[in-house]
Amino acid sequence: RKKENPTRFFDPDEWEKFIFACNQKWRHYYWLMMLTGLRHNEISNIKIKDIDFKNKWIVILKAKGGKSKIRYTHLSSYSAKFLKTLIKENNLESENTFQFPTRQGMIKYMHEICKEQNIHGWKDFSTHNLRKTHENYLLALDKDNIKIAAHMGHNSKTALAHYISSAFIKDKKQLDKIRIWLGDIFT
Repeated sequence: RKKENPTRFFDPDEWEKFIFACNQKWRHYYWLMMLTGLRHNEISNIKIKDIDFKNKWIVILKAKGGKSKIRYTHLSSYSAKFLKTLIKENNLESENTFQFPTRQGMIKYMHEICKEQNIHGWKDFSTHNLRKTHENYLLALDKDNIKIAAHMGHNSKTALAHYISSAFIKDKKQLDKIRIWLGDIFT
């Protein structure tokens, strides 16, 4: 079905409503995608050894379309702490992945939770909206567009097509939430 709102993303209040309604089994998958901005296929292929906590980034070896170009996606302190906890709690080793469920399974569960929580436009959500949420949060924080494009693996044309929605996030309480999650991502 064609999306009614192709630029739809979670505002921070909706995000909290959604994420804390998810059961523990699923919650960390959605958090990982939103905090990193990675595509489903990218995050599904990440091994623990691809995470560089010293430099606060993840090395993406299998980017969209199987491009051979290596990409680095940055981590905020919050994201790095989340990843460290997840790795420790699940006894993950360097060759392990996060064992992501299928994209279809994630979308189905996302729809169930969004519908249950009365989040408008829930039919338009997919795993890609977590990526849109991430990039729009970075824009709401006035992060540099060139850094965001490189971080997201976008060329300038794609970046311009995506970066249109963050103007809706102006509320101080919502911005404060985003600052906690992603505020220091490029530092």
